[in-house]
Amino acid sequence: MLQLGFSYLRAGDLWSAAQEPMIELSETIQESCSAAVLDGGEIVYVARVPTRNRVMSVTLGIGSRLPAVATSMGRVLLASLPATERDRLLAQVAPRPGTAVMTGAALARELERVAAQGHALVDQELEPGLRSVAVPIRDARDRVIAALNVGTHAGRVSIERLRGEILPALLSCAGQIHAALGGRPPR
Repeated sequence: MLQLGFSYLRAGDLWSAAQEPMIELSETIQESCSAAVLDGGEIVYVARVPTRNRVMSVTLGIGSRLPAVATSMGRVLLASLPATERDRLLAQVAPRPGTAVMTGAALARELERVAAQGHALVDQELEPGLRSVAVPIRDARDRVIAALNVGTHAGRVSIERLRGEILPALLSCAGQIHAALGGRPPR
């Protein structure tokens, strides 16, 4: 409970800055939007705006934890770490039965790619049918403090739409949050 409490306290300013942009993004694209921080080898959800137009939705809430290597937000956060810290965390990752999550050298290469392109896309690795894209949230000093994602059902949203429509909207939302946290807008 204390860990959850500290994660929440650290995320207070983040939620204040992120609330309106996340709500606007979710309403615009008609998909759920979440933010998470890294806690060891897991991500912890610190903000979530569920979509309102779906009968069934994912039951993730504030404080939910997922393995970082299996999620788009986790990969963005892992990719932002210094190499020694990232390597230490990756050395602890073991394949999970029943998932298609990459590990080892393939995961290390993927994290390098995520760092270079500035976003992560995970397609049905954590769970069949679940597709998501994530980008970093930066503070006023341009440090990655959290990740922002949109998660959707693979049968409803193609990878092309995720990259072509949703990713630009997600990047814009992260930019608004960065500005609200005191960061300078990109030139």
